[in-house]
Amino acid sequence: MSKWAGTLSTTEPYNHLGVLSVRQGNVNSEIFDFKIVQNGVPYDLTGLRVLFCTNFKQYILVEKEATVLKPEEGLFQFTMDDDCMQKVGDQEGYFEIYQEGMLLDTTQNFTYTVQSSILKMLMDGESYIQRLEDLLNQLNNSIANSNGEMDKLLEEWMKFVEDNKELLEAIDPGGALLNRLNELQKQQEELNGTLQTNAALQIGGETPRSIFVSALSLLRNKIDKNKFNVLHMTDIHTDYGYGATSWTYAEYFWSHITNMQSLQDVADVAIYNGDNADCYIKDKEQSQIQQRKFGIKALRAAKIPTFVNLGNHDNGSPPFKRDIGKVMPGDIITNEEFKDFYETKSKLFDEVRNGDSLYFYKDFPDKKIRVVGLNTNDNNQSVLNADGTYKYGSHDHFAMQQEQLKWLANEALKVPTDYHVIVFGHCPIHDEKFDNRECLIKILEAYKLGTTVQIKSVYPDHEVNFTADFIKQGPGILVGYICGHWHDEGFNQLGDSVKFTQMRCLNGGFSDPALIDTPQEDCWSVLSVDTVAKKVNVFGFGRAIDRSFTY
Repeated sequence: MSKWAGTLSTTEPYNHLGVLSVRQGNVNSEIFDFKIVQNGVPYDLTGLRVLFCTNFKQYILVEKEATVLKPEEGLFQFTMDDDCMQKVGDQEGYFEIYQEGMLLDTTQNFTYTVQSSILKMLMDGESYIQRLEDLLNQLNNSIANSNGEMDKLLEEWMKFVEDNKELLEAIDPGGALLNRLNELQKQQEELNGTLQTNAALQIGGETPRSIFVSALSLLRNKIDKNKFNVLHMTDIHTDYGYGATSWTYAEYFWSHITNMQSLQDVADVAIYNGDNADCYIKDKEQSQIQQRKFGIKALRAAKIPTFVNLGNHDNGSPPFKRDIGKVMPGDIITNEEFKDFYETKSKLFDEVRNGDSLYFYKDFPDKKIRVVGLNTNDNNQSVLNADGTYKYGSHDHFAMQQEQLKWLANEALKVPTDYHVIVFGHCPIHDEKFDNRECLIKILEAYKLGTTVQIKSVYPDHEVNFTADFIKQGPGILVGYICGHWHDEGFNQLGDSVKFTQMRCLNGGFSDPALIDTPQEDCWSVLSVDTVAKKVNVFGFGRAIDRSFTY
C-alpha cells in the first residue's frame, strides 16, 4: 500500500504534491504512487523505464528504478531507500523516462522532506544544542523588546551555522532548531516591515500562465476602482489530480487562484466561498494537507482582505459517505481544526468574528460596505448515531445553529447608517437539505424591513428560539446573498414579506480535457457593487458569464 500519491507533469512548470515526509531507516514503507501527465493527458509508459533522480552535494548522484503499474494511465510506483534519504531536510528530485537507453522526457522537480531516525544519529551534540538554545532565548528576548541587538545576534547565528554545517545536519533532526530560528527571524522581519512572500509558497505559480494574460487584461479594463469590487471564487475543488479523486485535471486549479490574485490591486476584498479542496480520498491526513496547502495559497499571498468560507467537501466526508455510507468522528476535519487552516484565530484582516468562529464580518468604511461570511456547514457535530457515526456528516447536510444565527441578527446585521450589506455562504439558502434556512431568510427579511420577528426552528438537534429585532435600527440595505454548491449560474428571489436576491455561481473546477490551455479552464467573477445605483455588475472570467442585478 502506498504512503503518498500524486501527479507529476512533464510540461507544467510546477508539481503540487503538498508535504511529502519520509524518514531515514524506514524499509519498504516510503512508497509513492505517481501518475505522469503531459499537457494534462496521461503519459503512456508502455515499454518505457522510469528512474528517480536526485543528488547530494556535487558528486553524490542517485538513480533508482521505479515500477510501472498501469502504463496506459502513466501510473507507476517508487519505493525510497536510504540512498534517497542521505541528508536530513528538504530534498529535490524528479523522474526520467527512458526508451531502450534513450532519455525521452523528465518530470518537473518536486520536494520531499527527509526526517532523521534516532538510530541514524552517530554523535552526541548536547553541548551544541545548548548553544543553540541559548541563542534562541536571546533572540526571543530581542524580538519581545524589538531592540537593536537583532542584527548582531543574526550575524552571530549565521556565522555559527556556516562554521558548523556538517555538525548541525547530524545533531538537528529534521532541522527543528533551525526552523525555530527562521521563524524568529521572520517575526523580526514582520516587525521591520521587510518580509516578502516566500516564492516557495507560491503554489500555482507567482504570475498567470500565458494563456490567461489577454483575458485577464480585458477583465481588468472592465473594473471601476471607484466601485466596491469583490473577487469571488467558489467550488474550485483543489486536489492532486490523482486518479482516485473526482477531479482528474485538478493540477491546473492552483494556477486559477493565481489568476484571481493578479487582480488584487483593483479589488477591495477576495472571497473563496467553499469546496476549496475536494478531499475525495478516505484519508484525513491527506485532506488536512490539501486544506493547509489551500490556506497557504489563498491567505499568505493575499494583498487585500481575503476570507475563506467552508463547503461540504472541505472536511473530507464525501468519500466515506460514498463508499461506506457513514462517517466516523475521527474520519474528517472538524470545525475546530478548520480554524487553524483558515486563520480564524489570527484575524489576519481585522475582521469581526464570534470569538474565533468560521463566520465573520468586515467593514469597508470608505465605501460604506459590510461583507458578511456565513458557515452553512455549521452542523451539530456533537450528535452521533447509535453506532457512533456522525448524524450530520456535512457532505450531504447543511445547517446554521442558534449561536451563529443570533450573532448574525444581533451583531453582523447591526450596521452603521447607510451601510450596504453583502452576504456570502456556500449553500443556496433554499436548498432542502439546509436546516434553519427559513430562519436565515426571516432574519434577512427583518433586517431589510427594519422589523422584529420571532426566529424558531422546526429541526431537531438544530433548535432555534429567539427574537431578531431591527426596529431601532430601521430598514437596512441588503445587496444580496452570494453562493455556490450547485455548480451552476442563476438568480433566485427569496423572502415572503420582502424579496432579496440570491446569486448562484459556477464551480471553479473543470473536468473536460478540451478546456486545458484555454481561458475556459478557469471560472470566477468580479462583483462590482455600485452603491449609488444600487446595482451589482458581475464580470465573469473563463466559463463564468457577465450578468447583473439590482437591489
